[in-house]
Amino acid sequence: MLAAMRSCALTLIVVAVTAADSSAQSPPTFNQDVARILYEKCVSCHRPGEVAPMSLVAYEDARPWVRAIRTRVAAREMPPWFADPRFGRPFINDPRLTDAEIQIVVAWVDGGAPRGSGGPPAPPSFVSGWRTFKNRPPDAIVEMPAAFDVPANGALPVFTLWSPNPFKEDKFIEAVELRPGAVDAVHHSDVTARTLPAGTTLGRGAAWPGGPEVDFVPVYADGTSYNGLTADEAARRAALRAEAFRTTDDYRLLFYVPGGGFQQFPAGAVKRVSAQNALAWGVHYTPTGKPTKDQHRLGLWYAQTPPAHEVITKRIGEAHIIEGKEFVAQSADAEFPAIPPHAGDWRITAITPIQDDVTLYALWPHMHLRGKDMTFIATYPDGREEILLHVPKYDFQWQLQYQLVEPVHLPAGSTIKAIGHYDNSSGNKNNPRPSAPVSWSEQSWDEMFNGWMELSVDKDVIGRGSVYTLATPKNDRVSLGIGAGPPGRVFVRDVDGSVRTSGTIGPSPSFIEPWTFARGQTIQTERLSADIGEVTVTLFDVPPDVAGSATVGGPAVQVAIEQPGQNGAVTFTGRQGQPVTVHISGNSTKAVTIQMLTEDNQTLASMTSSALSFALPAVTLPASGSYRVVVDPSGPNIGVLNVSVAEK
Repeated sequence: MLAAMRSCALTLIVVAVTAADSSAQSPPTFNQDVARILYEKCVSCHRPGEVAPMSLVAYEDARPWVRAIRTRVAAREMPPWFADPRFGRPFINDPRLTDAEIQIVVAWVDGGAPRGSGGPPAPPSFVSGWRTFKNRPPDAIVEMPAAFDVPANGALPVFTLWSPNPFKEDKFIEAVELRPGAVDAVHHSDVTARTLPAGTTLGRGAAWPGGPEVDFVPVYADGTSYNGLTADEAARRAALRAEAFRTTDDYRLLFYVPGGGFQQFPAGAVKRVSAQNALAWGVHYTPTGKPTKDQHRLGLWYAQTPPAHEVITKRIGEAHIIEGKEFVAQSADAEFPAIPPHAGDWRITAITPIQDDVTLYALWPHMHLRGKDMTFIATYPDGREEILLHVPKYDFQWQLQYQLVEPVHLPAGSTIKAIGHYDNSSGNKNNPRPSAPVSWSEQSWDEMFNGWMELSVDKDVIGRGSVYTLATPKNDRVSLGIGAGPPGRVFVRDVDGSVRTSGTIGPSPSFIEPWTFARGQTIQTERLSADIGEVTVTLFDVPPDVAGSATVGGPAVQVAIEQPGQNGAVTFTGRQGQPVTVHISGNSTKAVTIQMLTEDNQTLASMTSSALSFALPAVTLPASGSYRVVVDPSGPNIGVLNVSVAEK
């Protein structure tokens, strides 16, 4: 027995060694191993027409770049992601390769990058038009105010164009998509609903200092373009600094980076486009070697259910600690310290106390060319600290938002800090002026320290109508009559908050057809305009549908509809080829729809009428068997009518 066991063990060892030797002789292949990784993690950017410099969709595309691929993947530089995995919580948009995927790519390149047998898996399909969210296209599409001419070559700074708000009332958004016109020339962009800089109106001016003249930029009364200002101009320094350090009035709708550009919000959470704000389109172009035009478009999906919490973009920074010294801005023109020349590790901490319970959805570090790192730390009321996000190597060329898989609850009494460092030395290859102090503004040659948060305040519930709980009816179905009123909607919700059915409020009464009652259901109204007023809703307990039977050529059958939403059905038997006509008499229901149906619900004849008496078109029965005459009063109509079937 012992000998047999030794033999078995030896056999297993031999098999294992043989398998290892075989694996060493057969490196991964593109078709069998690598294509899947590229398709899942890379080709959203690395495909024709996108911003990446090469496509990686086909083997022929990827083969010339294998050494560069190996270098960037092994160094974890691609796909771009800068959050330190040792800290924080999971993020929805984390594109990193796993250790196993990195090993496959490296082994493939080291093994000669073979194509492999057969073909690769099918590449992913990408939407060329707008996405469909909840099976519908955007409810509204807004264009950047004018196309911008992107030159063939050169470096362009980040700049902003503004457009008037197309909406006359606030809009609540449950999903948003931003689509550049020239995808391959756009490095990143964003759209924000915000007020114009103080003292400006939209006009024509410089897109940036020394840049081309464009329309739709904020212009002061003296004709100076806000976009053309620099912090070196003392008269405008306060305005620029106030913009750089604002903590409110910033309702960013979406931030676009290649492979992204779409965001949806958790149930009940929405972005607001205030009717009083303009739309600011921030763009960063990367010339492609040929001149092109770009005009972004913004797709908005309106919230179909009553919004509960507004997601706002807030900057951390009610107070600051700069190089160990506290700084609190008491007014808009407070002199925020500049970054000294040649400073290699200049530290700043921004602090915001959490005064109400909030829910945190995403974090976004924003600095300019001298930014080195940023860390977000939450301190809870019990003194416990949590690093929510640590970006140890900040890169201005990759503006990433970090979207949490599960929102974080921060109770009142917490604080949140953003800690960052700047390198204004000559050792920073991106630094344009190491010998000069660095001022603060939105312009990329100055600096910003923005630890942005996407959050909602738990107690701030968006105003909606009263909520009414439904009493248990006698029957298992109910319907709802809605009176005339100012524009709005009525929602019937299940106990978990999901919408069971809905209707509209308008100048004429409307009706919600019967639904199955469940304990805990509620009715809630929502205004869709600034108009206020009252609306009456009436809940009906709907009995089972009326059933009856008739014979061809026999007496009429009475159908009495007692409650709005109740229907009736009269059955009869006929033979194949028999010509019959359905007659209605004594109709007191007003408008009613009468249908003749086969056993498998195919419609043979149909008519809607308010007449006291009428007849459906004659029908030749297609087969011998049973047929139904369905009585469906329009809306909340009730009444009595008689149904008879005659041979024609």
